Amino acid sequence: MIGIFDEDIRKLFDCIAKNDAKVYPYDSGKALPTNEQSELILMKDTAFELGGSDMPCTAATVLTDDMPVKNQTILIGKELKDVKKDCNYAKIVIISVNAESDDEQAIFDLAKSLEYAKYKENVSGYMMRTSVIKQRDQVRVAKSAIKRGLSFEALGATTIKSYLAKDAVKAVTVVFVADAQIDFAPLQEFSSHTSQILSAFNHILDNVLVDCAHCNLKEICDSVEGMRELHMKQAR
Repeated sequence: MIGIFDEDIRKLFDCIAKNDAKVYPYDSGKALPTNEQSELILMKDTAFELGGSDMPCTAATVLTDDMPVKNQTILIGKELKDVKKDCNYAKIVIISVNAESDDEQAIFDLAKSLEYAKYKENVSGYMMRTSVIKQRDQVRVAKSAIKRGLSFEALGATTIKSYLAKDAVKAVTVVFVADAQIDFAPLQEFSSHTSQILSAFNHILDNVLVDCAHCNLKEICDSVEGMRELHMKQAR
């Protein structure tokens, strides 16, 4: 069942391949210290906001147990030192996990726990402003952080190190897009569709018996391999 995101992941990698991208192999030594609580950054101390000024912005965290995933950070667009104003922004995390359980509820719980783990990745000078409903992780970046040399390479390494500390995780790819000349529609569609898949998964696990023909999640169940079979299994 962890393969429910695989087709979306393939499309994402196809999208990445069409754009100039810089790849940072994972280096644990470049990971940054993190805090439990997010730092408050005032506007007067802000260099810019990633996703600010109503610029396109999206975020997602997805799992797979079958597709090849490398420990790496992929950047499309500009490094933080080259960003001069509010700009478009995306952060997508693809996590390869051990498929040791056939328990769908355990898989769902794992997916949610890994998604929420990002709220504990608070780096100095980097304040996330998250909207789960809109799949946005808008970020306020401090002037002091830019002066210190904060980079997407280091932020990606921090995310990867955090997830690799969890027993179920095998590998992590972090994709950043910032101030890029790119069509954001495929990225936003990725975030929206994978969120809908997780909602449908949760709906099925809640064992809500409904008329499939009139369910607003029917399109997801019909289009994602394994979802309809899971629904029928849970309904027995």
